[in-house]
Amino acid sequence: MIWTATRGEAGEIAPDTGVEPEDLAAVREAEERAALAQVGVEQVLFGDFADGKVSDRADDLVRAVLALLEEVRPDVVVTMEPGGVTAHADHMAVSAATRIAFTAYVATLGDGKAGQGREPRLYYWGLPKSKLDRFRELAAEIGMEIPEEGQPFAPTGTPDGQFTCHVDTSAVAELSARALREHRTQMGGMYALLERPDLLPQILSSEDYIRIHPVPDPGEPPESSLVEAFSGWGEGG
Repeated sequence: MIWTATRGEAGEIAPDTGVEPEDLAAVREAEERAALAQVGVEQVLFGDFADGKVSDRADDLVRAVLALLEEVRPDVVVTMEPGGVTAHADHMAVSAATRIAFTAYVATLGDGKAGQGREPRLYYWGLPKSKLDRFRELAAEIGMEIPEEGQPFAPTGTPDGQFTCHVDTSAVAELSARALREHRTQMGGMYALLERPDLLPQILSSEDYIRIHPVPDPGEPPESSLVEAFSGWGEGG
């Protein structure tokens, strides 16, 4: 399940798409659904928050996320790292609200267990600094410029050592690219890298996460899946 706070109606529109600003919300919702259908996501939900103004309704945002968690009772919740990956105010607001809501959700479970007695997990998705540096190198090689940190919506890397889970996605790099290409009205900036099939193995070979709850034990090896802790559940595992 994917829940998105807004429909992206205040964003810039990529050139040559023929989309008018008044139609952008509907178009972006359709793009999101098409992208997620590529990777098999069956439930796609949208909040009623105004794009670019999510932080104006911080309390409502927490309540909306908490209500969703209490209804779905998920084993795994993923949100963006606190800096929003691109320092986007909406991203940061959603990240903060999700952590607050997740803490409240766990507290309502009593013994801390959801579903069939499993302890739910919260992860941040982020961009390792080394990966961002490589993105910049690849972009420079094809004459594309990625905004530098400090510029509006520039990607910001997180120190590599903070990541606790690395998922190998090399086998589905092209599928990931097809999903991302569905966001046609946003096809600018780093999206240009998706038009280079020879670069896909480098830019879409892994996804990286930081486990926030439960906090990993000292010396715990990195995970290779967001759900590996639940493998074999109900089968004596």
